[in-house]
Amino acid sequence: MARKRTMQTQVFDRLGRKHFATPIENVAAERDFNRVEIEGVAPDAFENAMAGVESDLSRGIERIRASGAFHTADDRACLLNLIGLLHLRNPRHRETFRDFHERVAKRIMDLVVATPERWAGQVAKATKEGFLSPDADTNYEKMKAFVREGEFSVETPTEQHITLEMETFDKILPYLFGRGWMLVKASEKSGGFVTSDHPVCLIWSDPPTGPGIRPIGLGLRGTEIVFPIFPRFAAIGAFELQGGDFDADEALVASINGTIIAFAERQVYARDLNFHYRLREAEPARKASRLISDPNFLRPGALASGVSPGS
Repeated sequence: MARKRTMQTQVFDRLGRKHFATPIENVAAERDFNRVEIEGVAPDAFENAMAGVESDLSRGIERIRASGAFHTADDRACLLNLIGLLHLRNPRHRETFRDFHERVAKRIMDLVVATPERWAGQVAKATKEGFLSPDADTNYEKMKAFVREGEFSVETPTEQHITLEMETFDKILPYLFGRGWMLVKASEKSGGFVTSDHPVCLIWSDPPTGPGIRPIGLGLRGTEIVFPIFPRFAAIGAFELQGGDFDADEALVASINGTIIAFAERQVYARDLNFHYRLREAEPARKASRLISDPNFLRPGALASGVSPGS
């Protein structure tokens, strides 16, 4: 009996500074990302619910691949819902949310231990309400030193992440559906598009100049969303676009790949080693083999999120 062929993907790992090929199911997945700890609810309940949603969306995405166009509003809706989910539901977004809560919590703790009297009042309140055991070690000097050293982290429960993501999802959809969407087609000669572990790329169409950093957002005009769909297709959405499709030359494909690579958290994925990319406008397009030694790819933060390559 012939063995079933396993699809392989090429992986370029920034942190590990290595390139390797692996079965596609081994990448871009985080264990227990959707696991919940709620009494009376199965730990994989949300994971199973999302599997059904993703299955429905994948059928629409596959129709786009087969037809090479947004033939129906339903197919486009599948794509935009997928973009919305990936924009919100990813490790980078969760870490940003967790880090914000940690900074707030540490600031509150600074205030709580500002004086012995304030600390004693908080201890008494927590003990009365059952949050603190009467025999707990509440020594003020120990707690003050602990807080001042700051050697602790604050974790956000997965359930809280999921709740926020689902509440936000409906709010961002109008900003996705309100954009015009172009289906960009890469020629075979170009080597096609790559993707990454953070594939939704929100950039300025014309990066702002001047002092300070202007925050970017889904609802702002003058911004574009770049999203790789398949090696041959990518989508670009902007409020100023009318929609449609067009064929991208090799130079444009390399620039789009540069944007996708710039947004990668850690890893870039490709069908093969035939793609080209450009991370700086002044530089020529480079071959895939150059990526794992490219200093602009290897240095975290060398490529600023929200700014397209070449800016």
